Amino acid sequence: MKKPILFLFCILLLCTFSCENDDNVVPEETAEEEQPITPINFEENFGSSVTARFLGRVVDEQNDPISGVTIRIGNTVTTTDLFGTFSISSSEVFEKFAYIRAEKSGYITGSRALAPSATDVNRVEIMLLEEEVIATITSGETAMVNLSNGTEVSFNGNYTREDGTPYNGQVDVVLKHLSPDDENMEAMMPGMLFAQDASGDAVALETYGMIAVELKSASGEKLQLQEGNMSQISMPIPANSTNPPATIPLWHFDEELGYWVEEGEATLQGNMYVGEVGHFSFWNYDYPYPSITLCITLVDEGGRPLGYTPLDLYSSLLNSTGTYGYTNSVGTECGLVPAGEELTVIVPGSSCQGDPFTTTVGPFTTDTDITITVTANQNVSTFTGTFVNCDGDDVTDGYIQLFIDGTSEIIPVTDGTINYTYSYCGTLDYSLKGVDITSNQITEIMTGTLDGTDIDLGALSSCTGFIDTDEDGVFDTFEDVNGDNDLSNDDTDDDGIPNYQDADDDGDGINTADEDYDGDNDPTNDDSDGDQIPDYLDAQDVVVFTTEALGTECDPVLFDLDAIIDSEGNDLHTYAFYRTEADAQAQSSPLSSPFGVSIADLTSNTQSIYVVATNNTSNQTAIGQVFLYWSYEDSDGDGLTDCEELTGVDNPSTDLIPNGISNPNDPNDPNPQPVATLSISGVTVSEDAGSATIPVSLDVPSDIDTVISISTFDASATQPMDYTATVQTLTIPAGQLSVSFTVPIVDDADVEQTEEFVVSADISSGNVLNPPGVTLSAAVIITDNDTGVNFTIQGADVFENDGVVSIPVMLDNPSNVDTVISISTQDITASSPMDYTAEVQTMTIPAGQVSASFNIQIIDDNISENEETFLVFGVAASTNTFNQQAESVVTIIDDDETPTIPNSGNLSVCDDNGSNVGSFDLNSMDAYYLNGGDGIVSYHTTVSDADNNTNAIPSPYSTSANGVTSLFVRVEFPTGGYDISTLELEVFNSPAFIPNSGPFITACDSSAGTTTDGLGVFDLTQIEPSVFIDNTSNLEVTYYETQADADAGTNPIVSPTTYTSITPTVQTIYARATNIQNGCVTIFNFEINIQSDC
Repeated sequence: MKKPILFLFCILLLCTFSCENDDNVVPEETAEEEQPITPINFEENFGSSVTARFLGRVVDEQNDPISGVTIRIGNTVTTTDLFGTFSISSSEVFEKFAYIRAEKSGYITGSRALAPSATDVNRVEIMLLEEEVIATITSGETAMVNLSNGTEVSFNGNYTREDGTPYNGQVDVVLKHLSPDDENMEAMMPGMLFAQDASGDAVALETYGMIAVELKSASGEKLQLQEGNMSQISMPIPANSTNPPATIPLWHFDEELGYWVEEGEATLQGNMYVGEVGHFSFWNYDYPYPSITLCITLVDEGGRPLGYTPLDLYSSLLNSTGTYGYTNSVGTECGLVPAGEELTVIVPGSSCQGDPFTTTVGPFTTDTDITITVTANQNVSTFTGTFVNCDGDDVTDGYIQLFIDGTSEIIPVTDGTINYTYSYCGTLDYSLKGVDITSNQITEIMTGTLDGTDIDLGALSSCTGFIDTDEDGVFDTFEDVNGDNDLSNDDTDDDGIPNYQDADDDGDGINTADEDYDGDNDPTNDDSDGDQIPDYLDAQDVVVFTTEALGTECDPVLFDLDAIIDSEGNDLHTYAFYRTEADAQAQSSPLSSPFGVSIADLTSNTQSIYVVATNNTSNQTAIGQVFLYWSYEDSDGDGLTDCEELTGVDNPSTDLIPNGISNPNDPNDPNPQPVATLSISGVTVSEDAGSATIPVSLDVPSDIDTVISISTFDASATQPMDYTATVQTLTIPAGQLSVSFTVPIVDDADVEQTEEFVVSADISSGNVLNPPGVTLSAAVIITDNDTGVNFTIQGADVFENDGVVSIPVMLDNPSNVDTVISISTQDITASSPMDYTAEVQTMTIPAGQVSASFNIQIIDDNISENEETFLVFGVAASTNTFNQQAESVVTIIDDDETPTIPNSGNLSVCDDNGSNVGSFDLNSMDAYYLNGGDGIVSYHTTVSDADNNTNAIPSPYSTSANGVTSLFVRVEFPTGGYDISTLELEVFNSPAFIPNSGPFITACDSSAGTTTDGLGVFDLTQIEPSVFIDNTSNLEVTYYETQADADAGTNPIVSPTTYTSITPTVQTIYARATNIQNGCVTIFNFEINIQSDC
């Protein structure tokens, strides 16, 4: 999420934590130092004292864990483990304010403040900023230190130590800029955006950015600005800021109290906020606002809490800036929000399509708790179960390590209960294990698939003791570096042997067990070189440096090797220096401190020496390099260094060359002290002036001639059209103040904007204060003397049957010359030549007139269309116009009637074969929908598909007989427009009957007793009750003597109730049953039989 300016609330960030155990988590301690005193009237904002539990992680700017960080919460102290994780089971904090401080050498002190939960584990993420020296300045000298993004801090050269005593010497500057554009800002910033304003009131803040500044001596002492001295700090506003205020309060972070304090203000200058500060720490450009505490609980559609779920909040206050946070394990997040403001709550990516869930709440004027149901349309599974130790007792200090979709989650367990809800899309594989920190035992690894159902884990029992397969002193479960519950893919040295089976995890030739230098049987806490990487995972357990060193004295130049070690090394190593790399590799002929080098040797051969660092614990070594420079001290300020004056040897890195030996304390021996500053002034001339005269001046006379090289360069003015290029050499004689030169200016008849070119001056020789090699420049501005005009083209509306449209072209004032304009047209929705005749022509507005017009032919057709448009362009073809082009739009209004189509239609078929499916000839409806017109008809299952002309249904189309099916009909007109109607499809069932193998009716021979002819009289309708299933009241049954007549419905038997058979003994009759409601037909046959014995 690229965020806008962070409107950060006091919200706890959810982090992904690595596993921890009793061997790696340093037990918490109670600190004896006195806690800072908060003014009682401000402390009332924090609520009463409560006890809370914390689980957190500390990472660097690359999101890598940092071990050995000291964590302080109130009086409780602990240390992060190998994975940067810390756990504090009980610490006394305030009901609405807990302050967590993280400190480690080499990093700027970090912290986090939050409104803690007294019942749930509070999860914390802190990102420490590296204490990186970006500049080294010197006391007594003004300096400006900046970053590439424009962040700047000025220094006036006056510094003190922490005890208040003055400091003189080298000052190392650490400078960091924290931008709201950075997605990691919440983790980097100290505390939370909660502050005490100038009136002593509690406020919440919206940040426009922060800077952290630290000053240190060469030996690492912390320094501050001398009391009464000010530094200017400048910082760019965020890229996505809108309407930043012209002035904004400044706030510094109080590291003892844990919140921001208002002190001064900054002003907006361009895209920078600029302010002054009298001391250094974290400084913040923030806008305060009244606030209330809002607690939001997120639940899913089933009422289950959405734990550890991200949510964004936005307000219309202060540029609609926003923030984000994560709910806790019970789906709740609390923090400060603007009072009296409607809030937009967004749950990002809550749907499987990646769409967020959004709702609004508020405004609120008092502290409020609310519950929001998130409709996510995702699968949701809840892991439930219990976690017990091998004795069956609830685990009270442990966690579940859950690995899903490439991410490892740590779920704290404090009372033996497991209840964790996870939302996702599709199906996902998972693995998990339980870790009992108290008993150093783990559960078996469980795996499975999430498929939308809840997961009952049952009772997880941690009866498996920690195993150390490779006997290297690190339990297997803690060699799962990536946290995926799979030990086989953790291989630090890439030797093909997983860490848990590898006796030498880092491949440095020293077994992991042998890198347990402190003898506590735990290699994970040994970092013998102090580089924040445990030795057993660090292939080079040596910290060596490559640096620069500035010598003192002259010929020889002396280098204090011990000072280099103090500045660059650490006390975990022994360092030795050698003249050559070969000596360093052989460790022969070490150098002594101070090491002296002649100037001749320093400028030719010995420009660097080598340093060998030896780890005091492991005796491992590494080689670094020190580049040597000699002193630039210039005591008399005459441009020659003291060494150059004392020796007469030139320092090639400086600008002046000594002329023999001179006095380093005499500014006039041999070079007089420069006092004059050279400048060049810009001028403004009219185009008809003929030339421009540019002065070059000294502010005071110089004692020697000042020689300057002059040249010109194009800017918006170009040579030779606007001026004549000039290159010349000027001399300001000794004792005089200025000289000038001229540049010819070209007068033309073209109307032009104001133009300029650049004149530059390079100092060839002289004795001036200007920095060597810096080019002076100024602008010569040429104003035009010609009268110009602006032209416009008017748009028009025209009916299609008007035949022609006239387009006026206007000038804002008369010109003294003809104005010539090239005209052209371009299609928008109207097309040439179907709708209009394209024009390319040149028109002229005569001198003294202000308008002219031209005609465009409009084409009348018989097609019904929407309004259509085309562009008319005008490009200046004469030189008397200020603007080079203009355009307008012509709208053609249609005069034809729009075709209409039926709003709906119906199509039905009969299910003749009992398949419960009907087949529809959709194309048979085309003529109906065209309604006598022309066009293209297509059929679609959704209105969206019809609108977008996608997924057209082919004909014939089959559908089931269950109810009515609605389709959407798209009719495209020849004009390009379209309309949408509906078509209802219905499948009717044909009359159902019992398909017995031999239905029949019997009758007596009509000639019985006399001559038997095999014929009789039958009531054919007697067959109906025995063969039909449906309600016969809806049926019309007719009877036929042939199959062809039944199929065609022709020649029915006229009197079916008194039918005389025509075939002796047995005759087949054909019946046609028609549903009188829907017209569906079923045809079947049966036999009529003559009984001769009745």
